[in-house]
Amino acid sequence: MKPRPLRVEQALDLLPEVDDLQPLRSALIEGSRADEARVWSGAEAYAMLDTRVVDAASLEGALPAVVLKVQQRIEFAYRHVVAAIRALERGDTAGAAEALVAAGEAEEGAGRQDAAAKYYRRAAELGRRGRDRRPEGLALIRLARVARSQGRLSQSLDLYRQGFEIADSEGDHEQMVVACQGLGNVNVERGAWAEAESWYSRGLELIEGEEPSRLLWQLQSNLSVVARRSGRLNASKEWLERASLTIEALGDEAGRVYVANARGLLRAAHEDHAGAEAAYRIALAAAESPMERARVLVNLAEALLNQGKPAAAETVTRRLEQIAVTHGLVASLPYAYRSLGAIARMRGDPEGFLFYEQALELCRDESLPPFEKALTQQEYARFEADSGQLDAPIARLEEARELFLEIGVGPELDAVEEQLASLQARRVDAQKHVED
Repeated sequence: MKPRPLRVEQALDLLPEVDDLQPLRSALIEGSRADEARVWSGAEAYAMLDTRVVDAASLEGALPAVVLKVQQRIEFAYRHVVAAIRALERGDTAGAAEALVAAGEAEEGAGRQDAAAKYYRRAAELGRRGRDRRPEGLALIRLARVARSQGRLSQSLDLYRQGFEIADSEGDHEQMVVACQGLGNVNVERGAWAEAESWYSRGLELIEGEEPSRLLWQLQSNLSVVARRSGRLNASKEWLERASLTIEALGDEAGRVYVANARGLLRAAHEDHAGAEAAYRIALAAAESPMERARVLVNLAEALLNQGKPAAAETVTRRLEQIAVTHGLVASLPYAYRSLGAIARMRGDPEGFLFYEQALELCRDESLPPFEKALTQQEYARFEADSGQLDAPIARLEEARELFLEIGVGPELDAVEEQLASLQARRVDAQKHVED
């Protein structure tokens, strides 16, 4: 008997929540394909990750590569742990801490944030014992990065500050700059523009006069982001052009993609959505890595939606979805499904709620940062409100508000409060109308 196609949803539900199965889970998603039966039935408009299909034979064929990758990661971590033991044997606590940080970086690079944090914590504890505290500062800065990626912004700020103070006391300028950038990034996510600008500027001062570097253009472009997000568009353009000059001096191809994408965002801030689209297409043509392409496609889809082009936006979003699935960029999928939901809202399609449900499921099953769930609930509420509902979207906005409060972000929280006040006023009016 020919085996029937198994949906990704069914296969993932089969897997117990065991960390060791995460690489296999990723391989299952990356090897999935569109369900031909849905294409022929005309249901492909609502195709999502859960409706894709996978077969055991394909997954079995991918096993050797999956196992080899896991073995290499484990061996790398083990070798650094042994190196840490050897260093401790020599009385070199700083060297031992550095080796544990390297092991943590390997885990972090593989997406194992919790495991990475455990290595970093132990490295920080070990680094605290020696005279040279630079490894402790490095470990705390790496811990801060993990906390930020998991949406724990207040904790991330505290860790970055501790790492900065240690690096400052030890005269470790390189880590001071990294901490300044991290503190700026976290404050950007919180919407604390003045604090973000202060930290980026401080980092820039520390490397002023040095040769052009990736860190230099990143800080310059970070200052451009802060200026744009706080409404100072001329200043944003000036900082972006400085970053572009640094990038050209380095011949940094990834930097060129970044600048083209940032120019699109700047044009969008001027409400020049056609100009933004043109800039994003330049960035997309130059993008080499799947991550770069995914980042640009998110913005391109938004530019097309802002121009009232749902069909073109859908094509771009489906391309984003395919890249995310094929290359294991699961964190990009909620963006894709929120975009498809927005397209459905523009078309007045009541079935668009399916896309938001899929985004929420991904937030839960993939343990994505709470910011993603909050943003999805906010967009879902907008979809439901447009269809005439009030109670359900109000409940979603209340949850989004709590999440944004917990994270400590500003602009998104303000937007949710405004939406919530509007819907609550509509509900009061509706109740008065019924009473009359």
